[in-house]
Amino acid sequence: MSDRRGAGTASMAAVLTAACLAWSPAARAHDAHPSPPRNESVVCAGQYRTTWAPGLTLMTRPTRISTAEHYACAEGSGKVSKAVGRFEGTLPASCLGVNTSPFREVVRFADGRESVIEYTSNIRARVGAAGLIKLEGAVIKGHAKGQHAFRTAQLLHNDLPTACLSADGLRQGTGLAELYIGPPEHA
Repeated sequence: MSDRRGAGTASMAAVLTAACLAWSPAARAHDAHPSPPRNESVVCAGQYRTTWAPGLTLMTRPTRISTAEHYACAEGSGKVSKAVGRFEGTLPASCLGVNTSPFREVVRFADGRESVIEYTSNIRARVGAAGLIKLEGAVIKGHAKGQHAFRTAQLLHNDLPTACLSADGLRQGTGLAELYIGPPEHA
């Protein structure tokens, strides 16, 4: 009798294993209704240009800020593409700092995808004519919605540092930027 139970148990285990394999994601890859694709991490690097109107002075005042970024982006799958980022808005700003929390950036990828990122945290430091900027937030709309966003930038002012003392102020800057979109534990 114990041989029958052993044989019955073995055949039941085989049936359960086959059923589990049949319902696995790999086995269902060709189903009529595949599961939605998961968002992959995206890492971008590139250059950007920022303009300020009126120019930045030592006094904080509402300033129209326009930033345009040009990125080369790589995804976890190995796919590499170009993207452009843009921010336009009026924020309190001076040569001593810009209050950029929160603000939104729109990133458009070459394949037509778009991500709207809202940055809610920023850290800034200034070393001579260079500004170092770290922004953190999340994708709130479009591609990778709900994913973490992390942007670092080095900004070099195109005007002389003494421009902060002039009536015209600092009007523009260029720099390098990196952007990461993905799970927060990998930022």
